[in-house]
Amino acid sequence: MPQAFTIISARFARDLSAGDDQSGTPAGAVMAMAGSEVEWAETGAPSRRRAIRTWIVIWPQRDLARSYLDRRFEAIPLLASSEEHWCGLMVPYQTHGDLNWVPDGTSAAVFSQLGPRPKPGRPIFVMTTLGIGTPGEGMVPFGKGTRAVRQAFSDLPSVILEQQLLPDAHGADAPTLTLWESEAEVVNAAYRMEPHRSAMKVADYPDLARGSFTRMALLWADGHWEGVDLSSRAAIKA
Repeated sequence: MPQAFTIISARFARDLSAGDDQSGTPAGAVMAMAGSEVEWAETGAPSRRRAIRTWIVIWPQRDLARSYLDRRFEAIPLLASSEEHWCGLMVPYQTHGDLNWVPDGTSAAVFSQLGPRPKPGRPIFVMTTLGIGTPGEGMVPFGKGTRAVRQAFSDLPSVILEQQLLPDAHGADAPTLTLWESEAEVVNAAYRMEPHRSAMKVADYPDLARGSFTRMALLWADGHWEGVDLSSRAAIKA
């Protein structure tokens, strides 16, 4: 049975403090991570956008994941005070690399059980992660490159939404999350277009300890994000 992935993102009218979110790791999860949205300055320095918070969870099976989303206001009471939020259920079908979201710092394969590749033309969710080793001079070009890629992707009509998180847990790998109209659009933007084609050389930076990428089939989505109705634009196609 393939594993499942859920995301819940919410925007609030104020910056959140450390004690505002009391949700914790959901029961039955394989791995879970929560954090703030990242904003990159022109200098390549990151900062937290604490008014935007995201919760992402890897589940052993789809039923547990869907149940969690159905009761998301109970699982995350903070959601009730959000200005807007969206959530989605995905099943991974292609993955490579290692991920660290656990307190002891142990990295592992992102997903152990994969599902089938979706039919052409269906929405694709992509998660890439990077683990930082010892930050050095390489972080400056990395930050500038990340800013350029995020801006380029957010400007593409085929990108339904784009987010990047700075985890609460110090040392946890930071994920970038994008939802695309189709896999063909993912391949074109990642391998044939600048600035991402050049940015893939980031693996050569000695500052980076590990990385991963995962493509997922979108099974269900609900909510709104930055004027986009996810239930109509993405989920109906899935």
